[in-house]
Amino acid sequence: MIADDESVADFAEKDSARILLISDSHGGKSVLFNILEKYGKESDAVCFCGDGMPDLLGVIEDFRNIDGYEERIPKLVVFVQGNGDYANYQLVTDDRHAITVPQQTEFKAAGKKVMMTHGHRYNVYIGTKELKAEAERIGADIVFYGHTHIANAQTKTNSQTKSKISLLNPGSCSLPRGGLPHTFAIVTIEKSAADNSAVKFDYFEIKWNKEGDMEFSPFVPPSKEVNLFW
Repeated sequence: MIADDESVADFAEKDSARILLISDSHGGKSVLFNILEKYGKESDAVCFCGDGMPDLLGVIEDFRNIDGYEERIPKLVVFVQGNGDYANYQLVTDDRHAITVPQQTEFKAAGKKVMMTHGHRYNVYIGTKELKAEAERIGADIVFYGHTHIANAQTKTNSQTKSKISLLNPGSCSLPRGGLPHTFAIVTIEKSAADNSAVKFDYFEIKWNKEGDMEFSPFVPPSKEVNLFW
């Protein structure tokens, strides 16, 4: 996570937290740049679910050289290591900063516990059963993950507490699968809402117009289990 302690504490207790959720850029740095250019200033945090850490850090470095950097990059930048990422990088700004990329991370957003992982350690190619079990084990209300390159949004019931668990995959912003478009999501978490309505999400499809410029339009993600083998 790139953030100061005060921002992390404030984010945990916000009445409403707005998160820009992206995954699996796989070298598509320009796609990430354009998403953050448009939606970064409107978000409280950006969460990147792995496989493209050089893209994310490269965009941050690029924005550092543009006026209005603080408006483009949210105060919290949260990330996890994809199966195609390394565990350690350097962020080059005015100085060189060592960046350690965890396999999994947890944080609070508007009073809700969020678990974030790439997904390959939980066999998400064949469904979210293991992911849900881990969320129940640690008491997470929300799970962000990637790896499948398929946008997906599910709400499950915690078998122990009967509360809701939101399992959200933004899909791939660069290399989608399953005939789906390039996608990402914006997730809004309301602190005061009941657990079945606390998490709202808007998915967006990335398109290129005739001039080659990126455009973003609303997209409804699949809500059924993903199985890439049958």
